[in-house]
Amino acid sequence: MHTAHVNVRWGDLDADGHVNNATILAYVEEARMQWAARLALQRCSPSLRSVVAGQACTYHASIGYPARLAVTLRCGHIGNSSVGLVFEVRDAEDGGPSTGAGGATEGSTEGSTEGSADGFTAGHHYATAAITWVWVDRLDRRPRPMPPTLRAACTAAFTQTESGTSNDEL
Repeated sequence: MHTAHVNVRWGDLDADGHVNNATILAYVEEARMQWAARLALQRCSPSLRSVVAGQACTYHASIGYPARLAVTLRCGHIGNSSVGLVFEVRDAEDGGPSTGAGGATEGSTEGSTEGSADGFTAGHHYATAAITWVWVDRLDRRPRPMPPTLRAACTAAFTQTESGTSNDEL
């Protein structure tokens, strides 16, 4: 399991005054790529590259500004060349309502510490997303077995999820 914290920027809002649906998928991508960087996946298999073969997102509530979000990644199915990842986008539980509370994270801006006008509460569940992440050969673009580092991390995460424990270091 890995959690990325994202501060909603004013520019993330669309004309309707909430975070655009495509931007929520960008938050999901950020969590996935932070996790991949932590595992050093690009360095462990330079002949491979990853592609998203499919994605789906269910939106439970709109996200306003300011907000600080927690995007949590969990491993779902583990195949030979692919892994299914599931993401939850929630209000960060680090200091109260969706206020932007907490420090800025790298690559994000600090949010306001005043109360949110829409009254979202800490831990509010905004979206659930799922992707199928496939590893392919850089030259012929055919599926190849995923890097052993990724398989080990996903297997460990899946085992811990099954046993009811979690490990934010995965």
